[in-house]
Amino acid sequence: MIGVIAGTGTLPGEACKNLLSQHKPFCVIVLFPEDNANELESIVAGRAELITQPFYKAHEMLELLKHKGVTHVLFIGKVDKRHLLQHIKLDWFALKLLGSSLSKSDKDLMEILLAELATHGIQTIHQDSVLGGLLVPPGILTGKLTTALATDIKIGMQAAFAIAHANIGQTVVVKNGMVLAVEAIEGTDACIKRGLDLAKNGIVICKAARHDQNRKFDLPTLGPSSLRHLLKGDIAAIAWLSSSTFIAQKDLFVQKAQGLGIVLQSVDQILGN
Repeated sequence: MIGVIAGTGTLPGEACKNLLSQHKPFCVIVLFPEDNANELESIVAGRAELITQPFYKAHEMLELLKHKGVTHVLFIGKVDKRHLLQHIKLDWFALKLLGSSLSKSDKDLMEILLAELATHGIQTIHQDSVLGGLLVPPGILTGKLTTALATDIKIGMQAAFAIAHANIGQTVVVKNGMVLAVEAIEGTDACIKRGLDLAKNGIVICKAARHDQNRKFDLPTLGPSSLRHLLKGDIAAIAWLSSSTFIAQKDLFVQKAQGLGIVLQSVDQILGN
């Protein structure tokens, strides 16, 4: 039995579709029902059980997984770490996991959680083993790459790789050879907004991952939601590392990018690294 630990966004739904097509038994633990519970309910349509479970009650979740006979888990979707700065009542098990690491980076916290699950006989599935179809081969998906844009993409991808390797974030905003914004705990959308506040228009967004990125969690993701609330001219180009970035709802993503005049490039390597 697979337990799908569903964060926010559309990826949990995509994962459920793929698991259903593979006729694999699974249940879904919905961490943020206000975000996507209705969508997930319509996708599984009674063919898998949906259970709502607050993310901060880690011991209850562990007991739930054991009760359901879960042997493998798939972590998919976003969990906003800013919740840890709010006044939520973490249970003793969550506090134990948090306290066992000096660093509170996504990588360190998740690796502690995965190791703890393994002690209970629960293994973690690689995200791309279920959603590998969302990885896009290298190339230009839409638009024309100019020399200036290519230079900004090179600079941005190098910077994005550096912050990913330092466990800071995965997204960088560039314009005219200058790094304008670097993603940290606030997330991709807030990073983009900060870049636009500074540049006003014509920014280049770059997304990367570590060379040794743990593919069991937190592979970078882009999709149509990344383009919401944007106007034509706001973004000149978006680039990402082809081997480790999911493109959710690819056709709609490309369609929206075309309408906004955005160059999309899937990059096969980060030059200079």
